[in-house]
Amino acid sequence: MKRRLKWIGLVSLLPVLVLFVFIAFIAYRESVASSDLKQKLADMRQAGEPYDNESMARFFEKISHKEGTAAWSEVLALSKASLATLPPSIDLPILSARILPFDLKPGSEWPDEPRVAEYLLEIRPVIKRIQMADAFPKPVWMPIEFDGFMTLLEPIQESTNLARILELDAVHALYRKEGERALKDIVALGSVAEAFDWRFCIVANLVSTRIDGIQQGTINRSLDMDVWNEQQLLTLSAQIDQPYEVTKAWNAAYSGERGMAYSSIDNLQSMSSPEFRDNPFLRLPVLPSTKLAVLRAYEAWQHCADVGESGLCERAYQVQQTMIADGAFSISQMYLLTLMPATQAYAGAYNEKEIYRRLTYTSLAVKRFQLKNKRWPKSLSELSDVGLLRDDWTTTKHQPFGYEVEGDGAYVWSFQPTSEFNEKGVSATRPIATPDTVESITSYCVTIR
Repeated sequence: MKRRLKWIGLVSLLPVLVLFVFIAFIAYRESVASSDLKQKLADMRQAGEPYDNESMARFFEKISHKEGTAAWSEVLALSKASLATLPPSIDLPILSARILPFDLKPGSEWPDEPRVAEYLLEIRPVIKRIQMADAFPKPVWMPIEFDGFMTLLEPIQESTNLARILELDAVHALYRKEGERALKDIVALGSVAEAFDWRFCIVANLVSTRIDGIQQGTINRSLDMDVWNEQQLLTLSAQIDQPYEVTKAWNAAYSGERGMAYSSIDNLQSMSSPEFRDNPFLRLPVLPSTKLAVLRAYEAWQHCADVGESGLCERAYQVQQTMIADGAFSISQMYLLTLMPATQAYAGAYNEKEIYRRLTYTSLAVKRFQLKNKRWPKSLSELSDVGLLRDDWTTTKHQPFGYEVEGDGAYVWSFQPTSEFNEKGVSATRPIATPDTVESITSYCVTIR
């Protein structure tokens, strides 16, 4: 009987021993993680990279300029007020959901033109202030209160108001064949994109990319109107002749994203998203190992751009899929899946941005060639005559753009960016726009007169 009781006692102690070993293992792991975390934060601090709200503010101040803060703040306030006071009955194109006529050209019918002209006359002082603000160094610093992922980015969102006003003015100027006014608006669009090219988070970069797209779309629209002389075409080409600094922007954005992520998990009370409210595991105190895992994950995303832009989409996809596949195995991965940025989509946006830039640059070169030689180029390879290299008239996958001359016009097109990595080949057949498809097709097919 005593021997049996002894064995029962030993067996009953096993769970306690197992629990003790488990706790000891967790304590040891967290002790090591805590030491590694302190070292990681020290390295970030030494490198000047953000790790909390205060360092995030310093990081932003380091990559921006305060000289133009007052000027750009005034411009944002004036544009916001002008749009807010626009009567609901005046539904202007570009500034609202109302679209421009399918085939808008100088002399064509445009019923909205008188109302557009009246509005642009009223807002002319704002447009002039935007153009004057180009004199200040960019990007511009703004007083932003950083609060992890809860940081409000009102100035960067409001910068799209400036872009819409300039786009409308440029389109109206093109319709009236006022080339110099349109040129000033297009140059100012580039200035707005540069002024708010805040590379401390993904959202800011995407908004800046959107404004670049508006500028290039306006240039492409203008080429169907035959309003430019050779010098003006050179000015427009100089606006987009350099590829965007993708690696630099990517690294800066993920450095900022990492700082915001760490600040957020270090203060979970600030996280009000449904994912954090509804998941009890994400409301537990964050262990050092979890914080370290988040920092390392963002570092992995950041390293996607280490070897340049080639293959960035594929590397971003691989990292994102790895995170998703591992997401069910630890609380750390739960945090990562909740905080994970749209890395693949972000890389794809950069890829599309570069293709669109090349398409616009090539289209301008076609018109420059035509003015110089009094004929259209027989093929895009002839654009070497105006200084283009082969990579300038191909996609990022080195596929030549489509090119065709028909009647009194020339056409340059890329593929529609619908496939996952833009691997779809450029069609040999030029896409034809109709009233129902004009918005999508004109974004990757340029008509040149």
